[in-house]
Amino acid sequence: MPTTRISLGQEPDRTLGGIQVNPARGLVSDGVTEQRVRPQVMQALLLLMDAEGRTVTRDELVDGCWDGRVVSDDAINRVIAQLRILARQFDPPPFTLETIPKIGFRLNAADSGKAGPAAPPPLLDKPPPDASSKAHPQLRAQGRRFLAWAAGVAGLLLLLVIAGAWVWFGPVPAAPDRMMVRLSGFRTLSADLPATLRESISAEIAAAFSVDGVVGVSTMSSPKPGTAYALDGAIYRVGDSIRVITRFTNQHTGVVLWSDSADYAADQVSKVPHKIAVDAGTVVRCGLSGAATYRKALPDTVLSNYMQYCQEYWSYGGSKTLHFAQRVVAAVPDFSWGWSAVANGYMQAADAERDSRRAEEMRAAGREAEDRAVALDRNNSEALAHKAYLIDPHDWIGQEKLFKSAIAAKPLDCGCEHYGYGLKLQSVGRLGAAIEQFHAATDMLALWPDSQLALGRALLGADRGEEARPYLDAAIDLSKDPNFDKRVAVAVGAETGDYAAAITALRSPRLQMPKESRAALLSGYQALASGAPQAKMQAIQGLLALPKDKQTETVAILLAALGANREALQVAAQRPRIFWRRSMRGVLTEPAFPALADQLGLMAYWRTSGTKPDACQTTSKPPFCRMI
Repeated sequence: MPTTRISLGQEPDRTLGGIQVNPARGLVSDGVTEQRVRPQVMQALLLLMDAEGRTVTRDELVDGCWDGRVVSDDAINRVIAQLRILARQFDPPPFTLETIPKIGFRLNAADSGKAGPAAPPPLLDKPPPDASSKAHPQLRAQGRRFLAWAAGVAGLLLLLVIAGAWVWFGPVPAAPDRMMVRLSGFRTLSADLPATLRESISAEIAAAFSVDGVVGVSTMSSPKPGTAYALDGAIYRVGDSIRVITRFTNQHTGVVLWSDSADYAADQVSKVPHKIAVDAGTVVRCGLSGAATYRKALPDTVLSNYMQYCQEYWSYGGSKTLHFAQRVVAAVPDFSWGWSAVANGYMQAADAERDSRRAEEMRAAGREAEDRAVALDRNNSEALAHKAYLIDPHDWIGQEKLFKSAIAAKPLDCGCEHYGYGLKLQSVGRLGAAIEQFHAATDMLALWPDSQLALGRALLGADRGEEARPYLDAAIDLSKDPNFDKRVAVAVGAETGDYAAAITALRSPRLQMPKESRAALLSGYQALASGAPQAKMQAIQGLLALPKDKQTETVAILLAALGANREALQVAAQRPRIFWRRSMRGVLTEPAFPALADQLGLMAYWRTSGTKPDACQTTSKPPFCRMI
């Protein structure tokens, strides 16, 4: 039946299997554990609850949760998986979800029994009489001996099956209770800080964890039995800054597993709770979701190194990322996700290495680490996805295979497999498919500025500017860089047509940028704003005069916007994702483009995969489309 999108703000509270569901606040609680639920997950829960045992079709879920927007089955399955994770955060689970093949899903509430499986027959105090009860005593004794022998053989076979399953499917996931975090509060040590700051921080951190992965969070004042970790800290003024000390502790041992200190601008105090949630939530989710894949609890020293790896990884720490990851596998060599962490370290170190020979050695070492990770756990989706960054950058088919394998294996808490696949699809010109993957990434982790920015820019490239703006704003809000709004204005000004915002940003002394780059970019945007041919020619010359290492993506896009398509293609040559930017469309008609696309392996990919870039689906197809 047709379904309209659910407006959570207008939905009343509900009760389900002993839990309270508050749609407007996005909260689910049993009085002990409180879980923050993402909007689409909450919408799906309400649809399934209101169906009262009826099967809800996939189309109904799309209408109610995505407003009819085209989404993949993977996006729907991920929301359902998150609902199942939500149910497991409570004891006993308030509901179960039943998959109805090829149709949809049905919710069975724990307290209603609606649409639930039939109950087993009651046990009798005594077994009913049967033929064997009247048999000869000797035959009965032989039967008992046979049954004992058969039971022994069956037990041995069961053990062999279990052992084989462990070897085949990899490590047993960690118990959910070990991944519960209690928010024990941030103390405000400066009297002039807002009285509501502590409560705001707790609410923001709870929202940051959500229920997207194996990490649960409790905001209750007393620890829930089985809760292993606590997150707390202190906040106070230091001059013109607000300093935040964050601490993550093993409640059982008292060991501080990770701590961090960060300073935020004092004039942005209202944004501090959200910034803390982004920073702390990202590291803790990374650390515990990785640790949850190991068959037993990681020792404190190992988990501490893994948490430090997570911080460096998400800060693009390069060799520091590698250092902490190597310490992890040195202590626990059979930890699959430790080896994929090592590979991530090699990947970042290679990206920062100027010596091409040394960089290739690092990439080779990273591939070996990824292979070791998969050998230990064939469902290590992090290893599968990130190996795509370490193979031949022009092997688009190989990259696609790895990303698809990662998506099929296990959802990553960060949505990184979808983000990486989106970047790959963007590079081969399949913007529509890339947008779908970026949506999946932001659905999984809404707190990552990179995926928000990538989605916004892909939407711009697809002429969907109004849709792009919220994602660009989200990226700005999530970034640690206080001047990221200015960087985004400069980067997308040629695509949005907002030249004035780019000019204002470039004139700001707060925007850190080499003097020659600032002058060249400012000249380019001023020329676009004026439309004067002479100004455009001078701007083109200024951009081309920049050193090669300063001829960035923005330089290529500005050159194309100024009409210098041939020069823009030369600057963008080894960065194919730039080809499909909105202002780069003239580049696609350049006579040199087909040869460059062939050199980069794009033609081979399109022919082998049977796909074409979105630009070839329009009425005014570029000439290279006829050569595919």
